[in-house]
Formats: sequence, C-alpha cells, structure tokens
Amino acid sequence: MGFRNSIFFTLGSCLSDIFYLALVYFGVANFIASNDISKIILWFVSGSVLFFIGGSSIYSLINKKHDSKTIVNYQNNRLATFISGIVVTLSNPMTILGWIVVAGNFYLIWNEKYPGIRDHGILTIIVIMLGVLVYFLPLTYIVSRLGKMLKEKFVNMLILVGNIFLILFGGMAFYYAIKSI
Repeated sequence: MGFRNSIFFTLGSCLSDIFYLALVYFGVANFIASNDISKIILWFVSGSVLFFIGGSSIYSLINKKHDSKTIVNYQNNRLATFISGIVVTLSNPMTILGWIVVAGNFYLIWNEKYPGIRDHGILTIIVIMLGVLVYFLPLTYIVSRLGKMLKEKFVNMLILVGNIFLILFGGMAFYYAIKSI
C-alpha cells in the first residue's frame, strides 16, 4: 500500500474520529446510547459495512491478478484510500464506543477541573486529534517500511487475517443488534 496511501487512509480515519469526538463532546452520543432504536440501526449498519468491506477484500485477495495496471491504478487513487479510511472508521461500532469511553472520561475530568473548557470544544478536539496523529504517523511509517521488507505471501496472510477480524467485528455488531431486539 505504501506510506503515502497509509497517510491518506489515516487522514480519512482522523476525519471520522473528529466526527465521533464532536458527537461525544456535544452530547449526541448520549442520545444514541440511550435510544434503543438508534443503537439497533447503528449496529446493523455497522455490521453490514464491516461484513462488506472484509468480504470484498478477501474476495479480491483470493482473485488477485498480478496485473501491473491494476496495482498502479490502486496506488494512485488517493481519494479512494482517503474514503476507505472514513468508511472503515465510521462503520466500526467499536470506534464510537471507544471515543465515548476515552474522550467522555477526558471531558468529564476536564469539565470538573476546568469549567471554562466547555467553551473551547473545538480546541479540545484538535488537541486530542494531534495526540492521535503524533502516535499514528510514526507507526504508519514504520509499518509501511516493514511491509516492503516482508514477503508478499506473508503480507497477504496479514491482510487476510485483518479482513477476517473485520468480518468478526461485523458479526459482533449483528449479535448486539439482535440481542438489543
């Protein structure tokens, strides 16, 4: 995939994270968490998207053609990579739960210690996202460099395992949706 594509994927993912952070900060996540119908819809949509992404990726991995045109077109399609980052992060039900837990706790602590912080929600979100980027950008660089040193067969196995986990997370989303009904 390469470092540049990884950056675009990470930026798309960060855009989705900013969306979720704003939801948590401005209290919309509390509405979703307290409304059973919205939770069920979120779980079903998330499960469907994760199943589709994981399944279609496994399908394309199995039917992979070693056509250099396909590889070049994929690597040059930065917009598709950016959108993939957005879709994968938005459709992962664990992302919203993670931000509710992590950012929600930060917001509660900060609001108690610094009551004036409520007026600076955007600044708070920016600081959190800068912290996320400080972590992910070097990690992305290291992983992209390691990917070039690994054999294609091993990389394909890692991709397969990652997509199986996407399908499992999709299954978990369906499970929670059905359990909520």
